[in-house]
Amino acid sequence: MGYTQKGWLPHLINTIPIEAQRNRISMYTIALEGWRRGLNLKFYKYNNNNKPDIQYSLSYKDRVHHFDGAGGDKNSVEAITICDDKSLTKMRLNNSGIPVPQGRGFDSDKTEEEIIKFGQSINFPVVLKPIDGYGGKGVIVNIKTNTELKNALAYNRNELGFKNVVVEQFVMGDEVRVYVLEGKVIGAVQRRSANVVGDGINTINKLIEAKNQFRKNIPHLYFRPIKVDSEVKKLIQAAGYSLDSIPKAGERIFLRKTSNITTGGDPIEVTSELTTEQRGIAINAVKAIPGLTHCGVDMIINKENDTSMVLELNTRPGIGSHLFPVEGKAKDIPKKIIDFYFPETKGISTEDANVYFDFRSIQDTLAGGTTREVVVAPLINKKLVAKRYLISGDIEPIRYHQWLQRKVFESNLNGFIRRIDDENIEVVIAGETQADADEFLTILNHKILQSQISSISEEDWKLPIKIGFELMNEYNSMSVRELEIKIQDIKKELKLVEKEQNRIGNRIKMVQKSRIWKLTSPLRYLGGKIREVRSR
Repeated sequence: MGYTQKGWLPHLINTIPIEAQRNRISMYTIALEGWRRGLNLKFYKYNNNNKPDIQYSLSYKDRVHHFDGAGGDKNSVEAITICDDKSLTKMRLNNSGIPVPQGRGFDSDKTEEEIIKFGQSINFPVVLKPIDGYGGKGVIVNIKTNTELKNALAYNRNELGFKNVVVEQFVMGDEVRVYVLEGKVIGAVQRRSANVVGDGINTINKLIEAKNQFRKNIPHLYFRPIKVDSEVKKLIQAAGYSLDSIPKAGERIFLRKTSNITTGGDPIEVTSELTTEQRGIAINAVKAIPGLTHCGVDMIINKENDTSMVLELNTRPGIGSHLFPVEGKAKDIPKKIIDFYFPETKGISTEDANVYFDFRSIQDTLAGGTTREVVVAPLINKKLVAKRYLISGDIEPIRYHQWLQRKVFESNLNGFIRRIDDENIEVVIAGETQADADEFLTILNHKILQSQISSISEEDWKLPIKIGFELMNEYNSMSVRELEIKIQDIKKELKLVEKEQNRIGNRIKMVQKSRIWKLTSPLRYLGGKIREVRSR
């Protein structure tokens, strides 16, 4: 599968730190837009269901606005409370004449029998999902029998811990996230279920591997691969294939029933395809909730029978799909949000900005014990001049990093140092002017380095620059959280290796026993004959 950034916003390409790509893209891109406009940016801790999490604020002069992901304080507490409860949201929408699937919510005290009886009353197939779920977790679609509904309920309540659930009609169509702000649709993304497209050469398993590699090139999808689990295998089998089958060129094989991006779905930008009626339904759905000014409206759109229904409203919607679609042109949601909250900064363009702030140190600092908030240093210049130096010699980046960092900061420069191979290192330096960037040559001419450098070549650097100066390699470019995840993955791999070794060891023992049994067969036969003679 080919990879292209066509249609993405140029000022966001190569500016999303790896630590923001897991589940912080909405937070980071909105904060980045405000920071690039000169707003004061602060991140701080808060408790999210007794778990530490991060929120942030942006301020201009004496006015401050607080944000949680893509959600902001211009949405009232009442609106957020309603939207967090899928059952309550459905009731409000239904009372306002907004088309919604028939269904109702069930609290933890409702029995399995009551829920199954309701599922029967609205006719199968149905959907079961948690009332307060998020990210598609616990959503089971196209439930066709009592047994399937019973299993879906047990999975939500017993395994996931979601005691309160919603049961509603399963409606066929495309699942579309529509972003509404100030009574206007500013973006719409269709979520296509996880899939691969055949090329007539590779197996489905190989196509999944290639698709996952493709997803790693997209910030919003980097940590959202298609995992080959029982559901994937069942759907492949239902299509008449196996993981080793080779689908013909152009044939699309769907791997999930749900279209959630988290489980491998593809975001397709479709704003221009929305009809006037569909836009009106999304806008009116937001108006139906008191105090709701901007949110993501999840809709099912059936083009064949020209019907549209609202599934739910999200006051903290992920906007990564709007910014990094796999098809279509990105919509600049962060720009619209900052325009809405800080209208006096509308004239400040960030489209030529090439700087971004370090997010790893912010996360790591807040993950520590005592620090409650981190203020990001104000941006002096949103457009820096950058140079790349290729240095040959006997310089060891780790040894000289701290010394270089001090010298770079004294000269008001930013950038990074990275080893390329045994003989070459790369240093990228950026300053406010060409003269500032050229100043780095005087640092390289310092006697502590000069004797170890055999040659230097330089060229202009066109990619964005992160504020600060860092030593880059596979591991110290990761946050503490990413390192922990890496260690967990390694431990899992070691357990699998150990399990496989034990399996092979047991197999060898069985084979050895079997061989010994066969080899000693004549002796056992002779021993039996001797016992027969003695018994006579």
